[in-house]
Amino acid sequence: MKHLVDVAYKKIKQQYDYNTPRQLVNDAGVKLLEMPLDDKTGGMSVTNNRCSTIILNAEWDDHYLDFVMLHELAHLKLHKQESTPFYRRVGNDQFIPQNEHEANSLAMRLLLDLKDHDVICQLTKYQLMDYLGVDRYLAQYV
Repeated sequence: MKHLVDVAYKKIKQQYDYNTPRQLVNDAGVKLLEMPLDDKTGGMSVTNNRCSTIILNAEWDDHYLDFVMLHELAHLKLHKQESTPFYRRVGNDQFIPQNEHEANSLAMRLLLDLKDHDVICQLTKYQLMDYLGVDRYLAQYV
């Protein structure tokens, strides 16, 4: 898992110069669409004829959507031939498939790159999750 994520991370960093998740998604040629989804679904990605769209839940907080956007982009970069239909909130005791771990790991690395290193270095993992506006279970990807 780590090698696959490391390779994708390095490739993204070499290919794109970005300041926001939206800019990265746009520069990667992926369309964004926001619309209301159910309470537990933050987003999903759809690819048709090599054209990809990330659909985000318009009801979720923008800070969390930054992570969801990067999570869905990670699936597009890491799992081109796999079905990874949507990002959902899950409880701490639920099974998370390998491809979800990989997407979470890559998304967290990309998101942390956009933050002030001096600030995040002073935070615990759980404070960092609060700072990022995401669920605390994602601390395992830091």
